[in-house]
Amino acid sequence: MTICALLIEDNPGDARLIREVLREADAGHGAVELRHADHLTRGLEQLAGEGVDVVLLDLSLPDSQGLATFVAVRAAAPTVPVVVLSGLDDEGIAVRAVQEGAQDYLVKGKVDGGTILRSMRYAIERGRVEAARRDLERQRDEFFSSVSHDLRTPVAAIKAAIGVVLANEPAEMPSGLHRLLGNVDLAADELAGLIEDLLQIARLRAGRVEVWRSEVDLRDVISRAVRAIEPLLATRAQRLEMSLPEQRVEASVDAEKIGRVLRNLLGNPQKYGREGGKIGVILERQPDAVCISVTDDGPGIPPEEHDRIFERFYRVSESSSAGPMGSGLGLAIARGLVELQGGRLWVESARGAGSTFRFSLPIR
Repeated sequence: MTICALLIEDNPGDARLIREVLREADAGHGAVELRHADHLTRGLEQLAGEGVDVVLLDLSLPDSQGLATFVAVRAAAPTVPVVVLSGLDDEGIAVRAVQEGAQDYLVKGKVDGGTILRSMRYAIERGRVEAARRDLERQRDEFFSSVSHDLRTPVAAIKAAIGVVLANEPAEMPSGLHRLLGNVDLAADELAGLIEDLLQIARLRAGRVEVWRSEVDLRDVISRAVRAIEPLLATRAQRLEMSLPEQRVEASVDAEKIGRVLRNLLGNPQKYGREGGKIGVILERQPDAVCISVTDDGPGIPPEEHDRIFERFYRVSESSSAGPMGSGLGLAIARGLVELQGGRLWVESARGAGSTFRFSLPIR
């Protein structure tokens, strides 16, 4: 199979040398068709068409310098693999380029045609694997969304039926049967919540969640979220403390979505935290942002899992205030809703030292 490679390189000598070493490595088999552009803008014009399998990119061009060059190519053709072929032997830049999505970072003059050819082939293959992975994820999200929609109706019917039975149960109803009906009612609520989580994560992944901003006092948003969870705290003898500024803290946010973030963050320590433990909510005003923290005195989260707990369906490997028994969707949804509004959500925790979930929101 012929590889169509686009070389974006402004130095005519380097471009000629790369063409020659690739021809030698190809041994005349015609496996590589090399196109050439000497400016970033001209390279982007060629990428706008079809047929390019891989890009060989020099970061220093007449109209662009450094990692900004790679970012521009990546934005123009996110599915086309890019191999950086630079004259700059800088490990820091190389690592950053790979972190940004480059398939490889090669230094001109230190690699031969065979190395470049292999790098291109590997880049194309990895690109195919990544495309297949993305397609599988898309299919999975569509499946969850479709199934969740289908499950809503029977769950609503179960909930309505149980409600009618509980409202009209006879006085002589055995206590054991009454408890069973109550358990069915609670299970229907939990299932409805899980279905809503699946729908929300699918909408977030598909970019179908809209943000409805309004100027609100974040103290009110926090207070409403706390009131919703207060009845549950008593069941586990937990205490909740709030630290809110005396003055209004206004921000342009989607109050309903921020409320959901808070309910998710408060719900985890309430369900999985220490019996009789303490939960705290702190609101801080910063120069260009506001920061909301939810703290607990539970067993904490291992440092190596701080990033993973925000992944879909991930559950911590041991008992912690993040909750080992949930669906693994709550924190992923919370982070998605915060980032949708230009904010950031992270965790600070250590074994045996409790956890603090913080999220910051820009003041608009």
